[in-house]
Amino acid sequence: MQESIYVPTPKALADLVERCREINRYAVELTAVEETRIAALASGIVTMRHVLELASIPPQNLPMRQGRIEHWSLVDAHLAAARTPAIERLHGVLVLDEHEQVKILSQRTWRGAWRAVTLWRDGVHGLSSREMMEYLARLTALAHERAPAAAATLLERSEAVAATRALCGDAPRMRAD
Repeated sequence: MQESIYVPTPKALADLVERCREINRYAVELTAVEETRIAALASGIVTMRHVLELASIPPQNLPMRQGRIEHWSLVDAHLAAARTPAIERLHGVLVLDEHEQVKILSQRTWRGAWRAVTLWRDGVHGLSSREMMEYLARLTALAHERAPAAAATLLERSEAVAATRALCGDAPRMRAD
C-alpha cells in the first residue's frame, strides 16, 4: 500500500515561505535587541567592577594591541554563583574591556598568555545572545547584593579619615628646606 504524499499548492507554499520570512525577521530583530541590552549591561558592569571585584588581566598576557587597554575577567572563582551552564562550557575566558566590549580570550600559551582575542557577537564560541544576556544580568544582580557591603567599607574608611582631621593642620603643608 502506498502512502499518500502531501504536495502543497503554490499559494500554500507562498504562505509558508512568507511565514518563514517573518520568523527569520523576528529572530534577527530579537537578536539585535538582545545585543543592545548586553551592551547596556556591559557598560554598567564596567562601573560595577570594583563592587564585583573583577580581576584585571595583566597586559603582558594579552596580544600586543589588546594589552594597550585594560581588561577585566568576568569568570573568576568568586563569581561562581552567577555562572550559567553556557559560561561553564565556554572554551576560553570571558572578559570586559575599558571600552565596554565583551571579549573571549582563547588559545592560551604555555606561558599563560592568550593568543586570540575575539569580540563577542551572537554565536561566537557557541555563546548565544540569550545566554550572554542571562549571565550579565546575573552579574548585575550579584553586584546589587554586594553593593551594601562595599558601601560600608567605604564608610569605615571615610570615618577613619575624619578621625585624623584633628592631627592635621588646616593650612597646606610647607616644605622645611
